[in-house]
Amino acid sequence: MVRAPSLLGADWIHEGVEALQANEAEAVLIDFFTFGCINCINNLQTLNRLHKRYSGAVEVVGIHYGKFTYEKETGALKQAIERLGINYPVANDVYGTLMEQFAVKAWPTVVLVNKRGYIEAEFRGEGQGVAIELALQQLGLKPVAPKEDPGLLHPSSLSFPEGAVVFDKRVFVANSGGGDVREYTLEGRLLRTFARFARPSSLACIDEELYIADREAGTVCRIGLQDEVRTILLEKLRAPSALLIDEQTITVAEAGAHRITVYDRHSLQLLETFGNRFEALRDGEGESAQLAQPMGLARCDDGTVWFVDAESSALRFIEGKEVVTVFGEGLFTFGDSNEKPVLLQHPQGVACGLVGDGCGGGRLFVCDTYNGKVKVYDPLGGRIQTLVEGLHEPTGISKRGCHLYIAETGAHRIVKFDLSTMRLEVFAL
Repeated sequence: MVRAPSLLGADWIHEGVEALQANEAEAVLIDFFTFGCINCINNLQTLNRLHKRYSGAVEVVGIHYGKFTYEKETGALKQAIERLGINYPVANDVYGTLMEQFAVKAWPTVVLVNKRGYIEAEFRGEGQGVAIELALQQLGLKPVAPKEDPGLLHPSSLSFPEGAVVFDKRVFVANSGGGDVREYTLEGRLLRTFARFARPSSLACIDEELYIADREAGTVCRIGLQDEVRTILLEKLRAPSALLIDEQTITVAEAGAHRITVYDRHSLQLLETFGNRFEALRDGEGESAQLAQPMGLARCDDGTVWFVDAESSALRFIEGKEVVTVFGEGLFTFGDSNEKPVLLQHPQGVACGLVGDGCGGGRLFVCDTYNGKVKVYDPLGGRIQTLVEGLHEPTGISKRGCHLYIAETGAHRIVKFDLSTMRLEVFAL
């Protein structure tokens, strides 16, 4: 067995690591993660469950080594800790020192350290809950009853909203951190709230029906807006993070599976799959293509489906059966450049400007999330420009006429941008 390197001296967001070094816990689970990685986010559910199930005997700490420049900022990490509901100590391992000392090569990786300070086991990737629990029980640990859920962080105000969609004369907001969906007038007056969801991330509307992608629950639900009847349509999806609905199909961006799936809207039969579950940037037909955490979807006038790949910082589209990349160089190439090579940083939302619908017809509006910007792309001219900057993690975006409705996730609000006047204002808090 190898003794675990010391955790003291790191830049800890929460206090309490000294107790772990004093061997007060029977075992420690050290989670090496980065907050933009959907597989790391999914893994948090396992860690939270084990932390509660073995309360008092097992402690959890997080070691955050950011992939993207924005992720390395302590302020951004603190906000992510709040958004993700992490209540145990987390270190900001900016330079990867602890990653290197523990010889960790991939996100997420969980290292099990026993009471004597020695490494018992290492678990790579998500979905390792059963294996971790078996290892804990081999150390003689017994589960206890789980504690009650502390509830919402911001029950009355918006909390990390991730999606916004305009339908008819209403704006619907996926209030991700609050676990609800809210309906507003175009003037920003709250009409009603639909609860309760685990983490609603994306919305779509058609025929007085509201569709909700619940990323944490792995479901797509439908609410009849006239009678408020809620139905679960699709289940066991891998982190559904974006939706498109038309008369015949439901298109889902499954960020956790690195694929886009298309279902018959009525029979719910799976019709098409784009991406082969391997996280990478490769164009191709259907499952021969490779995606990297798709988190935005939009359909333009000609029927072309556009999407953004967050982990490869790419803007891509589906033409017929083929996935084509417009911007994006790979998993570890990112930045903020509107000149060739165009570089984005972890984009999470995209909207199409339909021809005849006010300003910006035929343009793509992209939430360049980790750069804090919304950019506009002209597919005909091939040019991209910065439209709005200084935002705090813009994630979801929708367009109606000359107005963009932007979910400014890190600022807990929805903002409205007027394309005719270039004026930005707060829509909902």
